[in-house]
Amino acid sequence: MNGPNVLILDEPTNDFDVETLTALEDLLDGFAGTLLVISHDRYFLERVCDDFVGLYGDRKLSSLTGGIDEYLAVRRSQGSNNKSASAKPITSSADQRVTAKAITRAERQIEKLDKREHEIHAELIEHSTNFELIATLNAELLELQATRVSLENLWLELTEAMA
Repeated sequence: MNGPNVLILDEPTNDFDVETLTALEDLLDGFAGTLLVISHDRYFLERVCDDFVGLYGDRKLSSLTGGIDEYLAVRRSQGSNNKSASAKPITSSADQRVTAKAITRAERQIEKLDKREHEIHAELIEHSTNFELIATLNAELLELQATRVSLENLWLELTEAMA
C-alpha cells in the first residue's frame, strides 16, 4: 500500500467530527492520484473532487460538467414524476429499518451542517475586514443552506413514509 494512485471512498464523512473531517479534506485535496468518492456530503465532494459523474437509475454513468448542481437539477425534474410513489407508507419491518437509518443519517448530516454553519459565522466575525475571505465564506454558507433545505426535505419525506 505504499503510494497508492487510486482511492475508493464510500461515505467517508459519516461519523467524523469537524476537525477530523477537515484533516481528511486537506489530505485528499493534496492527493495526486484518482479519487472515486461516493457521498451525500455535497460540501466534501466539491472540496476534494474535480470531475463528477452521476447515476440516475438508468444504470448508466453521466458526466456532470455542471457539477453537483446539474445532478440536483436533473434529480428534481425526475423527482416530480416519482413524488407520488415516495409518499406511500412503508409497511415491511425491513423497509422501516432502512428508512429509520436514512432518517438518522440525514439528522447527522444536518447536525454537521449546523456545526459548520456556526464555524463560518465565527470566522465571519473574526475576519470582518478580509473581504475576499468573507465572500468565500458567504458562498460556502449559501451552499450549506441549500444543502440543509434538501436534507430537511428528505428527512420530511422519510418521516412521512414512516408514519
